[in-house]
Amino acid sequence: MATVEKHSPETDEQPASILSKAFDVLGAFGPDQRVLTLTEIARASGLPKSTAHRLIRRLIPLGVIEPHGTGFKVGLPMRRLSSAMPIESLRQSALPHLGQLHRWSRRHVHLGGLRGSRVVFIERFLLPDEELPSACPGTDIGAYATALGKAMLAFLTPEELEAVLAEPMPPLAPHTVTDPDELMAELRQVRRRQVAIARGESHPDVTCVAAPILIRGRAVSAISVSTTAKDAVVDRALIDAVSVTAHRIARDNERVLAQGNDSWFPGID
Repeated sequence: MATVEKHSPETDEQPASILSKAFDVLGAFGPDQRVLTLTEIARASGLPKSTAHRLIRRLIPLGVIEPHGTGFKVGLPMRRLSSAMPIESLRQSALPHLGQLHRWSRRHVHLGGLRGSRVVFIERFLLPDEELPSACPGTDIGAYATALGKAMLAFLTPEELEAVLAEPMPPLAPHTVTDPDELMAELRQVRRRQVAIARGESHPDVTCVAAPILIRGRAVSAISVSTTAKDAVVDRALIDAVSVTAHRIARDNERVLAQGNDSWFPGID
């Protein structure tokens, strides 16, 4: 089992600096990096090995980090924090619907949320042996380059959207829309149709179909299905299935809010 030697407390670090570095340590972990050695944590976090070692020693008693064999893992008590987010209620109610869409479409299915100008992926259902890329939960990407993002951007207030369009929009793939006026015109269509399609915009090989999860006129989240960018025409049945699934998730969440949980309503999630 991994052990951490005891050291005398450091006095030359400010609390804000320590907190930032602690998050650097946590950021080293991910879906494909669930167990890491001290050396791997230091390398991934960009921290000196001695600093990473000292932070791990502080985080273990808090349950944030746990020893695991010869390495370390994120502590199980951290699950409580993720389950405390209001968006977790939406994720839980969405799971059966996402699973049904996944089985029917036989494609990757994603659930995402909007934070500023970026999409944060919340959940995904993957098709085994499918080579199409997929963003893992917690990954964020520019909303302008994704169908998920456009499905939510289209329902921002004019002030919110103006702030997003003022930010840089570097191309992520050959067909990324980077012109603010062109994107605005597309978002008007998305708002009218309540469906967004992105062909080779975030990745050259991927086409995504997305629909917003609308509650009280606000896109609190969005769902998408990924297919190959070679599909020049997206099947109407797929578009309808994504739209219906988003509507069902919205309906279920409106019921949750009506059960005394109105304070969970985004944008305060």
